[in-house]
Order: sequence, then C-alpha cells, then structure tokens
Amino acid sequence: MCGIAGTVDLRGLDRERAAAALARANARLAPRGPDGEGTWIAEHAAFTHRRLAVIALGADGAQPMHGHGLVVTYNGEIYNHADLRRELEAKGRRFATGSDTEVLLAGWAEWGPALLDRLVGMFAFALWDEARRELVLVRDRFGKKPLLYAVDGTRLAFASDFLALEHAADRRFALDRTALGWLFALRWLPDHVCIGTGAAKLPPGHFLRFSEAGTRIERWYDLAAARRTPLDDRSRARSRLVESFDAAVRDRLVSDVPVGAFLSSGLDSALVVASMARSGARVRSFTVGFDDAAFFDEREGARSVARHLGTEHVELSIATAEAPALLDGVVRGLDEPFADASAVPSYAVARAMRAHVTVALSGDGADEILGGYRKYQGEALAARWLAIPWPVRKLVTAVLARLPESRSGGLLEKLRRARRFAAGGDLDPSARHAAWMQDVRDDELFDLLPASEWREDNVAQLVADIRAGSGESDTLNLALATDIALTLPGDMLVKVDRTSMANALEVRSPFLDQRVVEAAVAMPGAFKVADGVGKKILREAFADRLPAEVFTRPKRGFELPVAAWLAGPLRAALEEAVEPHRLLRQGLVAPAVVARWRADLAANRRDTSWHLWTLMMLQRWLALHERPEAA
Repeated sequence: MCGIAGTVDLRGLDRERAAAALARANARLAPRGPDGEGTWIAEHAAFTHRRLAVIALGADGAQPMHGHGLVVTYNGEIYNHADLRRELEAKGRRFATGSDTEVLLAGWAEWGPALLDRLVGMFAFALWDEARRELVLVRDRFGKKPLLYAVDGTRLAFASDFLALEHAADRRFALDRTALGWLFALRWLPDHVCIGTGAAKLPPGHFLRFSEAGTRIERWYDLAAARRTPLDDRSRARSRLVESFDAAVRDRLVSDVPVGAFLSSGLDSALVVASMARSGARVRSFTVGFDDAAFFDEREGARSVARHLGTEHVELSIATAEAPALLDGVVRGLDEPFADASAVPSYAVARAMRAHVTVALSGDGADEILGGYRKYQGEALAARWLAIPWPVRKLVTAVLARLPESRSGGLLEKLRRARRFAAGGDLDPSARHAAWMQDVRDDELFDLLPASEWREDNVAQLVADIRAGSGESDTLNLALATDIALTLPGDMLVKVDRTSMANALEVRSPFLDQRVVEAAVAMPGAFKVADGVGKKILREAFADRLPAEVFTRPKRGFELPVAAWLAGPLRAALEEAVEPHRLLRQGLVAPAVVARWRADLAANRRDTSWHLWTLMMLQRWLALHERPEAA
C-alpha cells in the first residue's frame, strides 16, 4: 500500500518546477508510505511514490518502476500476482523481482487493459508509455483505493489524495460550494463530487487515457454483468458464498509483514477472524471501546468472540479526554471534508494496531452487499406501511414528528428511527432511499447554503440514475446496488482508507473481493433480508462457525457518542465552529440555521448532533489544512 502522485505535460515538462511540485506532493503522502520513496522525471512525465512495504520488502519493490517500455507508480496489492507471474512466464516474460508491481508492468505489456479483469486485489496506478506519449490511470472495481486527477489543456496531474493533487498540479483549487451541499446532505462527498473546482476522482472500475488525442475515460468493470446469471438456488448460494469468502480471506493473508484483524461485537468482523483461524493462521485481533459510553462499547462482545476463536486479542480504550487530539489526527489524514463520525474510532484502532501489525483484515462491505443496514429492513417493510390507510399514516407521522429523539440509545433512539422511517415511507423507492440516506433535508440546505447551487432533488436524482443503470429489478437488490455504487466509494471506503493510511496500516476487506460481491449480487433480495433479519444468507451459510449469540446480537455499527462529545470534550471546538461572526465572515453557511440546530438539540426536539458534527468537521478541515475559507 502506498501513495502516488504525478504530472504530465505533452508539450514538455519544466523539470525543475515538476520536481519541486512532486516533492511537496510526496511530503503530503508520507504517512501513507513511511518505508521508502522515489521520484522519476522525464521529458513529458514525472511520477513520485511513497512506499508501505508489505510484499517484496527490499529494494526490489521500489517505485516508480520501469520495464517493457513502461513506467508505473502504483498503490495497492495484487493478491494473485504469483499466479499471474507464472502465466506471464509461460508466455516468455522474464522477471527480475518478486514484487506485484513488476507483474503489473509485464501484464500490461502483454495484455493491455485486458489485464485488469485478471487482477484480484485493490489498486490505483498510473502508467506512462513514452513511445505512445500516453498516460493511463486505473482504479479498482469498487473504489477501495483513491485516485484523483486534474486536466488543464496539455497538462494532467494525479494523486492519491486531493491535497497531494494540489501540490502535483502546482495550484490551489477553489472550494466548490455545491460540494458543501453534498457534505451536509450525506456527511460525505459522493465519488463524482470533489471539494475543489477543477479536480475529479476517477470512478471505480474505470481507466483514463491522456494523450495528444485528448482525455478518454472508459469503464473496464461492470457489476451488472454478474446479475445476468442468477444464483437463485439457496443451497448453491450458500456454498458459493462460503467458498468465495474463504478464498478471499486466504488471498488476503499473503504478506511479508505481520497481519491482524479488526474485531467488533458484530457478525462481519467475527466471520473474517473465524475464517482466518480456520486457515491455520496465527490471528491477532483488535477492538476499541469507550470508557464512559456503554451504549457504544463493543469490547465485551468482541472479547467473547476472541475467546471462542483463540485469538491474541488486544483491547483499546478511548476516554473522552482524548477526543480533541483524536479529532485532529483524523482531520489531518482527511484530504477532503468528511463527517462520518465512525472515522474517529476507526482512526484510534488503526493507530493502536500499527504498533503490532502492518496489515489488517476487516469486515467492511458485508452490510452493503448482503443487506445488513436497517434501511434494507425498512425497504422490506415499506409495502406493509403503504397498505395502512393514508389518514392513519399521516397521523402517525405527525405524532412522531412532535416527539423527542436522540441517537444515544434507549427509547429516544427507537423514536428517531421510527420518525426517519415514516418520513420516507410514503415516497417512491428512489426518493425513499435518498430520504433515509440524507442527514440535512433539502429545505434546510437551501437556507443553510445561500451561495450554493443546490437542487432540491440532487440526492434522489442521483439514486434514481444509479438504479436505472444497475440492471436490477429486485426491490431490495436495487437498494443494495445503490449503496455499492454510492455509499461504498463515497463513505465507507474513504473512511477505511484515510484513517488507516494516516497510520500506515494496510486494510484488506474480504467481503469486497469481486468473487464475493458477484455471488451476493446474483442472489435474490429475499435471500439477504427476510423476516426482519438482514444478511440472512450469511447467517445461514456460516452458522457453524460462531456461537449462536453472535448471530442474534442487535446491530451496533462502529459509532461514536457524538452528542455527548459535542457537549463535553469537543464543546470548545464546536463553539469555535458555530461562532456567528466567524460564520458571517466565511459566508459558507447561514448562522441562523446553525443556531436553530443548537436550539433543537438542547430541547431534544430533533437530534441535530450530526448536523453540528458536520459543520465542526468542515471547520477543522479548513483550519488544519490552512484553507483560505477558514477566515
């Protein structure tokens, strides 16, 4: 795992300027790769690389790497590189190193873009072909590894993060005001949105060609193709899920450095650890808990799983006094504003794990591909809700809207969920999905962001477009397809990549192996969510691997006691973020809306803690990265 950046000028580089720009980009990427660095500069192209050594630890794996008339700089891991090496050797290709990077070079020389379908792994890489004077950028199937770029005439810059991209491009991008609408709506930026005007993210499963012929972006992976061969026999579905998942775990144990695993009280991480144990691996597991927030603490459940599986288990405690330092550590690792609060415990456990291991397996992705979130159960209940007479639904919705709510557990948390369900239950499927995703409503966004060009149906239209292109007709699978395309690359994978790589920890997600995902999407939705239970097929397929109570525990999620922290250790940071005169100077958000949020939270009328958290995270990002909008 690494950090990459580069610049191309088809008219010819100013080498001195390119060297200085890439030195700054390289410094920004240093936490992603503390084990080595390299820079290559030629007439038209220049690459830089930061290395986290995981496979081929010596100089053999150094980058940028040359071969077959190509130069590559690469971030990721190719788990089947040994198999590909043997196939390429049979075709006469010769290798000087044991690294997967050299396999990429030889594979591209042999097969071109057809190589990509053969790859099992996570990756983002850049290839320069001097003979063709062409740059190729490639991103993996589901967006596990980031890759941003900016085109300016005959120049293109790219990087693993937005701030490094600014250095590589030797320019500062203006803040995109519409991006702020997406940030407050979702607490994260969808993959088609960038915080800087003029910068872009290469979509997952796509590659880009840049040459004298122009810029061309092509899709190389389409998950919809996996849906064309339905997996509608339940027994076969269970077997294929087990086989593909165990294979994915085995592949992700390949490493020349120590490997561990995240372990929460939930099912997904427990199954990863169980599969690691079955493979014969020595398993080190790690979990995090909160000393003064029992509702959010998962240590007891994780401890029981660790005992059952016989892992070497490490527990990390987070005290409220640590909140300010943790928050700033998270924000420094974020290249764009990001307000999913689970980034804080993710960062904390990644930091603790890095003292013991360099690679960690996680259970990320299972909810999105197999229906683990409550909203999927809500989708299954929507038809029953709509069968209730309209006057009764209207009355229930009105009553729920007047009741207090909170995210901190107990009855108020249940009321919050019921209110959210009722608010979206009467809408069409795309609008319903959007309503259950959206944190700040459109009417509030108009008031909050007077300078933004926010449209009322932005989120709902995006959801509808994704659904229309998914090739799905199954109601639940449409919801899952939306989150695989939208929430995975925009939220969950951003959180995992930024919080882990800020600590030089490589995270591998077996549930997001393409064999597992393709098996999951080929199944009917009823295999995944039924009888009010999510991930049903997963529970059936792996029932013999864990104690029964692991399969019946309520879903927690890797969450943070946001309201308590905003009222306690982060009160000063919140006060600074919402100070009315500062908001007026910045001109980004309307102080009156922010004041209303604070009043609603104090009176328990609405839990607006996440709204305020998003504003605080935006302000910390602007300040810590010295953006001009920080005022």
